[in-house]
Amino acid sequence: MTNKKMDPVALIRKEMESLESKVEILRDRLIADAHKAIDKAKAQAERAKDKLKTEQTKLSDLQKKAKAKMDSRIQKQVDRAHSAVDSAKELELDAKAVMIMAKNQLTELKADYQHAKAMAKAAQEAAKKFDSKSKVTAKKAAVKKTTAKKVAAKTTAIKKAPAKKAAAKKAVAKKTPAKKAVAKKAVE
Repeated sequence: MTNKKMDPVALIRKEMESLESKVEILRDRLIADAHKAIDKAKAQAERAKDKLKTEQTKLSDLQKKAKAKMDSRIQKQVDRAHSAVDSAKELELDAKAVMIMAKNQLTELKADYQHAKAMAKAAQEAAKKFDSKSKVTAKKAAVKKTTAKKVAAKTTAIKKAPAKKAAAKKAVAKKTPAKKAVAKKAVE
């Protein structure tokens, strides 16, 4: 095809390739972001665990001291230690929730990628079907044209044949008296 315009199938394929590359770029970017979020959540959870452990050891130390000396100052420290432990537990729970959300986001992203890939494959198959159908119709049209030309050639040949035969008979009829006359003159 030497047309300056591109056929629609090529345009569709070009658009599909462009969309597939954009989907790949977005998928990679989102996966990288999800992995960063998971790593950040893991680090936050580790810090929360460490803080929880240190606060628990402080609490156990303070409780031991409180048993030895039960005075109001130690009780305040125990209360502060309990609140610190509670806040560390909440921080750990928040970190776990962020990690779960990041994993869910990654799962959804993978599902979206699979769906986009399936759509691209379906579009390619549709383009192939369109190509094959257009080739078949072009072949049928070519076959129809050649059969029409053959039929037309046969009919014109048939029409010309009787005219040629009649002309040949007339020429033979005209030539024979002249030949006979020449032959008679030659004999005399």
